[in-house]
Amino acid sequence: MITVNGADDRTFASCLDGLRYGIRSHIGQRKENQDEIRLPEPDENRDGRGMLFAVADGMGGHSGASIVGRMACDGLAAYHGRAMPENCRNHAPALVRHLVGTIFRIDRRIRIAGRKDPALEEMGTTLSCLALTDRNAVVAHVGDSRIYRLRGGRLTCLTTDHTFVQDMIFEGEVAPEKAASHPLRHVLTRAVGTLEPLEWVDARIDPRRPGDRYLLCTDGLYNALETDRISLLLSADNDPGGTAAHLVTAALENGARDNTTALVIDDAPTISGENIKKSDSDHDD
Repeated sequence: MITVNGADDRTFASCLDGLRYGIRSHIGQRKENQDEIRLPEPDENRDGRGMLFAVADGMGGHSGASIVGRMACDGLAAYHGRAMPENCRNHAPALVRHLVGTIFRIDRRIRIAGRKDPALEEMGTTLSCLALTDRNAVVAHVGDSRIYRLRGGRLTCLTTDHTFVQDMIFEGEVAPEKAASHPLRHVLTRAVGTLEPLEWVDARIDPRRPGDRYLLCTDGLYNALETDRISLLLSADNDPGGTAAHLVTAALENGARDNTTALVIDDAPTISGENIKKSDSDHDD
């Protein structure tokens, strides 16, 4: 895991197991950067569980917000550390259950810490996870950080915000284009580590294709940039590190006040030395 928590402006780029990725995280106009990123370790996919990436955006009073995102990302080590039947390790539905179970354990651990230490009360965090296995992208998500996929020039958001405003959009009470400026846009309906036990984790399985590009980001980024602008910047012919830097710079130039983090991943998966081929049953969302 790479720590961005507390950094005014942090950038990083690397290549691992056929994946190229880059990040930039900026403090914005806040006093502290409370975002956090989890990056995979070398050979992390050796047991078929995939390369695990994540972003978290901590929140809460006192000092809780400054450490809760880090606690969540640290806790994701259990995804690879906990025992799992060997015949389930390459089975996508089993991996979804395993990742979701890991997030529930993280939620319990953070909640217990909050009960023991008054300085950590009322804390919580978003947590958006992407595990890239040989064939699939396994997504698990809580809160309002997002995971996007750019495929063939089309941008798809693989997560749904757990916010009061998003619920109002579902009910037809707020127009989607008004969400970014709504005064209640930051009110979460679901988070990891709060005093109320987490009841549900959104998850999905998304088939990988060569050439896919993923973006994991906190709300500081997408609240400052329209979706078309995000798509345009992701579609540019830049390396992941440069793309992440351009995204954050554009958000800051557009008035981003919150911590702003972008993690961009370029996917060129192979199976037995051959690129994954598109099947007839593999359709876009």
